[in-house]
Amino acid sequence: MPTSTPPKRPPFSHLPLDKSGPPGNAWGLYGAGDELGALNMLTPSTTLSAARSEIQTGERVSLDWSLNLPSHPSFGRPPFEWELRNKTTPDGKRRMVNDDYVRFNTQGSSQWDGFRHYGYVQGKLYYGGRTQEEVESSDVIGIHRIVEKGGITGRAVILDYPRWREKRGEGVVNALSAVGIKREELEGMLGDAGVETREGDVLLLRVGFTDAYHRLGGEGRVALASKPPEFLGVESSRAVLEWIWEHGFCAVAGDAPSFEMSPLVGGHNEPGGIWKGESWEEEMQGGGLVHQWLLAGWGVMIGEMWDLEALCSKSAELNRSTCFISSMPLKVPGGVASPPNAVAIF
Repeated sequence: MPTSTPPKRPPFSHLPLDKSGPPGNAWGLYGAGDELGALNMLTPSTTLSAARSEIQTGERVSLDWSLNLPSHPSFGRPPFEWELRNKTTPDGKRRMVNDDYVRFNTQGSSQWDGFRHYGYVQGKLYYGGRTQEEVESSDVIGIHRIVEKGGITGRAVILDYPRWREKRGEGVVNALSAVGIKREELEGMLGDAGVETREGDVLLLRVGFTDAYHRLGGEGRVALASKPPEFLGVESSRAVLEWIWEHGFCAVAGDAPSFEMSPLVGGHNEPGGIWKGESWEEEMQGGGLVHQWLLAGWGVMIGEMWDLEALCSKSAELNRSTCFISSMPLKVPGGVASPPNAVAIF
């Protein structure tokens, strides 16, 4: 990561920075040709500061779900495949040596969405103005760039939506429902946690999806994968986008399949929906509004289907809403997404 201090984010009202580009973009904030996006905010000083303030007990919590979950993925994605192969001698005798082979969609379980995953639907451009042709013919904005710069290491802010609602007496959360978490709720969770965010923080948001999935039987998992996706997540709204921007998050992750509410395409993404009254509402049709702005507009990575159950239990036990996080994606040149290989340290 750069040793110099990166420029601070301007107010949300100043977007788009590239006036010739799509709505909300922050292109050029970190210089022409940038491939790191908001991760430019992770400098040696921010990592060192986070380690000094957050690592207190040394307790570690894995944040990756098993690669074979969900057993029946939604969005038409294939399931995880694994095979153990015993090595044999030239004459066919079995040896005490094994290899194993895996085949999986990087979007199939816990994942980071990289900048190649989702572009501006109407503008047909990825982060920094890259086209589909550029993405297919080079490794530009590949996820390997993140790894080459040391991965994602710094302070994480933990928000636990089900526990927060329960404490307020607002009922049980249904993570398998098309409901959007509003800005007011995000602000309420953050306020009750007593956390002052810093530029370069990583947001970790639990909605209870992985827990709900574990409670499904085999038939329930098959049924879930075969129907249109409906999952709890943050609301696809200008207000939520502004909240994420103004709090300085360099990356966001949750246990929901899409981080933002699913389905990504629907009335909430169309004129007359949440975006009613905005002059650019028609430009933002096509679904995945949070995906478009964060990935293609700001270079903010999105984590999905992370296993945050043990993390939030430890957070409640220690009465702490921040921790140190370390994540090193797979170093795949030109990669679109990757398991996070993430650990939280308290």
